[in-house]
Amino acid sequence: MSRPVEELLEFNQLKEIISRLTTCAPGRRATQALAVQQDVAALGIEFTLVREAASYLRGGSELGFGSLADPEAWLARLEVLGAVLAPGEILEAASLMDTAGGVRQTFKGDEGKYPRLAERAAALVDFRVLAAAVRRAILPNGEISDDASPQLKRIRTGLGQTRDKIHHSLGAILRARGEAAGEDYVTLRNDRFVIPVRASERRAVPGVVHGTSGTGQTVFVEPLEVIDLNNRLVQLGEDEMAEIARILEELTERLRLERGPLGAAAAAIAHLDSIFARGRFARDFDCVTPEFGTGNLLRLEAARNPVLEWTLRPQGRRAVPLAITLGGEGAASGGAGTVMVISGPNTGGKTVALKTVGLAALSAQSGIPVAAARAELPVFDRVLADIGDEQSIAADLSTFSAHILNLKSMLEIATARSLILVDEMGTGTAPEEGAALAVALLEEFRGRRALTLATTHHDRLKAYASTTPGIVNAGMEFDEVNLRPTYRLLTGVPGTSSGIEIARRLGLPARVVEHARASLTPESREARDLIAYLHRSRDEMEEVKRQAREELARLEAERRELQTDWIERQKKRIAELEKNFRETQKRLEDEVARLAADIKDRALRAQLEKQAGRRMGKLASAAREEADAAVLETLAASQPELGIAAVAPGTPVAPEQLSAGQRVVVKGFRQPMVFRSHDGRMAEVEAGPLRMKVALADILSVESEPAPQKVRGSAGAALRGVTVHARPSEEPGTEEINVIGCTVEEATRRVDKFLDEAALAGRPSVRIIHGHGTGALRRGLAEFLSAHPLVERIHAEAEDRGGAAITVVELAG
Repeated sequence: MSRPVEELLEFNQLKEIISRLTTCAPGRRATQALAVQQDVAALGIEFTLVREAASYLRGGSELGFGSLADPEAWLARLEVLGAVLAPGEILEAASLMDTAGGVRQTFKGDEGKYPRLAERAAALVDFRVLAAAVRRAILPNGEISDDASPQLKRIRTGLGQTRDKIHHSLGAILRARGEAAGEDYVTLRNDRFVIPVRASERRAVPGVVHGTSGTGQTVFVEPLEVIDLNNRLVQLGEDEMAEIARILEELTERLRLERGPLGAAAAAIAHLDSIFARGRFARDFDCVTPEFGTGNLLRLEAARNPVLEWTLRPQGRRAVPLAITLGGEGAASGGAGTVMVISGPNTGGKTVALKTVGLAALSAQSGIPVAAARAELPVFDRVLADIGDEQSIAADLSTFSAHILNLKSMLEIATARSLILVDEMGTGTAPEEGAALAVALLEEFRGRRALTLATTHHDRLKAYASTTPGIVNAGMEFDEVNLRPTYRLLTGVPGTSSGIEIARRLGLPARVVEHARASLTPESREARDLIAYLHRSRDEMEEVKRQAREELARLEAERRELQTDWIERQKKRIAELEKNFRETQKRLEDEVARLAADIKDRALRAQLEKQAGRRMGKLASAAREEADAAVLETLAASQPELGIAAVAPGTPVAPEQLSAGQRVVVKGFRQPMVFRSHDGRMAEVEAGPLRMKVALADILSVESEPAPQKVRGSAGAALRGVTVHARPSEEPGTEEINVIGCTVEEATRRVDKFLDEAALAGRPSVRIIHGHGTGALRRGLAEFLSAHPLVERIHAEAEDRGGAAITVVELAG
């Protein structure tokens, strides 16, 4: 291969684009180092990190390392034994340690939201102690702090005191000579404090001369009185430098001991910076995480070339997306196709299509999100490309020779897991021979089942792709009206070269264009017309599909609107019925109360009020059940309007096959219901929030899935809150009640309710079984029954039917 595939497909430019989204030098290096790999597990971890980073960024947060200096140089110096870092380098190490601590703190507590990022952050070593030692020893401006060590502090204190003594002594000498003793008169020569003296008065000031002025009129004398002090000052200065060197050496050694963790922290921060740069890239370019399959399916939906899009953005333009599918389960039999032949006009986007697919493959296997709406890709063992003009005068290679050598190299290494991209197959030689070679090469690639995309202008290759199983024809669309490419890839039809039309658009004289058009062979004209017809047919089909989708969407919207309107109407209707029901019930209760109030006899009035209340309750319950059942029947009858099919009649289900919670199909209803219980003749069922009784014989079948218990709302509150309250019958199942074993209080309570039910049932008499015992229960019941308003008289049962153990109660008529 003449040039690396990364260069041919502009993968390096893509990495440069992402590098611009990093925030530190290590992150840029990490991004530039991204390379193709085949470890799907490792790629999965990378894309998980990128997804979490993109989510973190979409939440309005940012993570940058702009304040981090490049640690590469001082980390390398730490590997050299005996090397001592400068204060600035040690401060850079402290910056790295602070950055690592900041990352740890940023994702602390976010294990649930960003688990992978939090895991990487938690793995960073805690450098707080070492960073604090550096900050305590070295000031932000790079100077060594007085607090770096007690010895340094003592030395610097001595330096200050010695300077003060020197200035005091020199000031006294100057004043004794009658001269000003200001700072301007005390100066330094050879790192020693001196005073200026006129050369003519040199002998008046005993001491050492350290220099003269430029005019020679002034000499700088170190008086004898300060020689010892200056000597001490020099010694202290040397002690200071030695202590600083010791401090730097100590700090360097401490950093050297942490060389491994520091290097790991630098690498982790570089990786995180690269991850977040890829997250920004995914956000800015609407990218997706690729899906890797175990087969050879390649499917890209709305894929774009990010390098091209980056170039077009300043112009306010966008790259035209393409959709492409190759390989898959049907490829072995030629159904899906492993080879795609792309034809179309020059500058129509054929080469961009190849680069888009190749760049998607390289991006996916390098941990970079793919610029597409969806990307399904196999894991390629290699991506092979022959794109561009590779002619070389120095190597004595023509364009054709260079292409052939590239293709030869591809044949030597291509496998069924390779992606092959070939631009302008068969060019650079006689058209017939070039087309024949192109067909032979495509056959070889097809035989190896390598996914292959090739562009061409040869009609023979278009015909070959149309008639050969396993090869897909595709064309770049050309706008015949405006005579310009649309850059849309149309799968299933070949493209037209449209060379003559493009020449005319570019201003070639009309007579030349017409001459060229007349020179076309009849076969070429027919092929061109056929391809144009296929394109028009495809456009018409696409328009029909578009209209069908729009019509389907419109009908679905209308259906939802009708359903909503119907539900609202039913809600209002049920609410109105509920209101009317309550009003009618209130009127009946008021009328009964009025009639009862007209009765003068208090006992009779109480008896009638009680009887009327119970009868009204029973009638209201029955009316409610009938009304709700009618509502349910109305809803079921209206289901066809909502698109629910009717249930076919069937054979009734045996009672022993039914259990509470099963979903059952009931005759006459279109929706399954939930079975609750049965009494051998009637069954209690629920339909959504509605509960009602149906004939047991009307249950036609049982579904396998049990239904959850529904939460009931109040009846008639809303369409989805309707509840039918099924009350058990209050009629006694027998004409007698057994109260043996009860206390007098319990027995009287049960008997009172029993008498009410018997009276409502219209029974003339009932029996109360209380037994003989001590007689206390019989006497207590007799006393209670004698005063009961519903009792006409009581007496013991006949001896042959129980005698005094049973009391017969005759009820008032």
